Amino acid sequence: MVISSAFLRHGDGSFVAMFADTEKEVLINLTEQLIEILAERVDAVHTDPLAAMVNMTGHDSPPDDDVLARLLPNAYADPVDSADFRRFTETELRSKKRSHALVVRSNLLNLEKSTVRLNEESAQAWLGALNDIRLALGVRLNVQEQSHEQLELLSPDDPMRGVYAVYTWLGWLQESLVQALMDDFDENDSHEDEEGWEIQT
Repeated sequence: MVISSAFLRHGDGSFVAMFADTEKEVLINLTEQLIEILAERVDAVHTDPLAAMVNMTGHDSPPDDDVLARLLPNAYADPVDSADFRRFTETELRSKKRSHALVVRSNLLNLEKSTVRLNEESAQAWLGALNDIRLALGVRLNVQEQSHEQLELLSPDDPMRGVYAVYTWLGWLQESLVQALMDDFDENDSHEDEEGWEIQT
């Protein structure tokens, strides 16, 4: 898969990338799948007003689905501590991940021509969504250290080559956005230093 451009910093706090129609369709499809699978763990309506107020979930154990278990992992090795933490945090975490995916989907569905233009907030949402999509896809593909070697052994007409190519492309896209955000941070640091502001290290 060939992308028209990686993410680049453009101007002050803006990040742009160009997508071919096929790439846009792939990303929309993957974000919709992510939104759907996160919705499978939705909580029942709270009957306890206090639980609703503090956004407490009814779940105290990790999901059965391997992808959801990777996206919503245990926070602690101790099962009791992990269960307590999950009750107070899973709903918010799941909502945040769905929100990130919805931002990506909305940006792509409303895309004019081929260029995505993001501000700092939407860039962070994209970064989170791309990471979650890669985690989910990695679980489905059972990606391990030797997976690249296994990919090389696949025949050119094996459909799995395309899936692995998407996984690799997502990683490259995510890396380019991380670099663009770092460039923005470095530029701000440089300006602050030039103006004589104290730089914390």
